[in-house]
Amino acid sequence: MITIKAKDVKDIIKATFPDYRKRNVFISTGDVTLHDLNWSGGTRSEYRACSLDGKSIDSKYNMSTPAPWDNQFEGLKIDVPENVAIVAGGYFCGKTRTLTITVHPNNMPKLID
Repeated sequence: MITIKAKDVKDIIKATFPDYRKRNVFISTGDVTLHDLNWSGGTRSEYRACSLDGKSIDSKYNMSTPAPWDNQFEGLKIDVPENVAIVAGGYFCGKTRTLTITVHPNNMPKLID
């Protein structure tokens, strides 16, 4: 995982978390495992997807809303396809957490140039 300036991926941020105001984001490659989808101790994760050129990808399901005892998405592992970014945001101990953008390994050089 590497850290880059948020302004370098502003299209991705605008498509997924447009209210994000921190200066940095994390970039990683590989797959994403969904976790902490329901509130617990001031912490909750949110996941959104977009194309690398900043077009939002609507999801059939809102993975943040199922009840904790009926959340079929918790622990789901997602392989990130090429030219797609999965962005993890949310809250950690009540504060906005730093976004983590996960992309396919073939797309990493495009984001760090």
